[in-house]
Amino acid sequence: MTGPAPSSCDVPAAARARSGSGRILLLAVLAFLLVSAFVLQVLPYPETPVVRRDLPLPAYLPSDVAGWHGEDRPLAGTEALADAVKSTLDYDEAILRCYRKGSQEFTVYIAYWQPGKTASRDVAFHIPDKCWVSVGWKRAAADYDFRRALDGRPLAPAQYREFEQAGELQHVIYWHIFNGRAIVYNPDGSPSDLSMVTDLLRRGLRQKGEQYFIRIASSTPLDELWTDPGFRRVLEAVAPLGPGLHAVVDRFQGTR
Repeated sequence: MTGPAPSSCDVPAAARARSGSGRILLLAVLAFLLVSAFVLQVLPYPETPVVRRDLPLPAYLPSDVAGWHGEDRPLAGTEALADAVKSTLDYDEAILRCYRKGSQEFTVYIAYWQPGKTASRDVAFHIPDKCWVSVGWKRAAADYDFRRALDGRPLAPAQYREFEQAGELQHVIYWHIFNGRAIVYNPDGSPSDLSMVTDLLRRGLRQKGEQYFIRIASSTPLDELWTDPGFRRVLEAVAPLGPGLHAVVDRFQGTR
């Protein structure tokens, strides 16, 4: 027989002291990280814009190009809903432009947050994987490393999705740009509950950089659109805002 398990009285006092000190130190470190993350979340930190532009977002997108007619659309169906969208996303600028040519159509959505406005994890909670699904779309396919080139220059890897609802299929690519680099959190886009801590460890004080969210959606497969001169002209206008700056993607908290 092995005998009864030893009680805490059988453990040397020095070992118990070391164990207790280790737990206290670990708790102190975790408390410091959590408090620091909270402070950085509520206090703005000055950043320098990466993309220098002197005009509002709509001025950078062509209106009519190579047979496509562009028209701006409201971000929501009513003024009240539009105000609710802006309040939720808290962006500084946003545009939704629809391009049509015959039976073909694609939309370009761009939202902008100036330096010091918000943390990247707050933007990442509102990607199509969350917002589209919440209003009834079903994600049918995903590519977490969608790579394409524009005029021989690779763009930053995008996120590609296919969403389906009531027989309609939408092909979607998007970039979340933070300080000039495409970033992505988890595969479904949701930052984890510890994202404040992991972001703090990764970036230190630089939590609220300049950000763009750029989304292109169409019922036409993107490989088909990619060869269209008008579509490429629109991409050329979008690329300097982020996807064309660095063909690099920074991945936070895993990739697949």
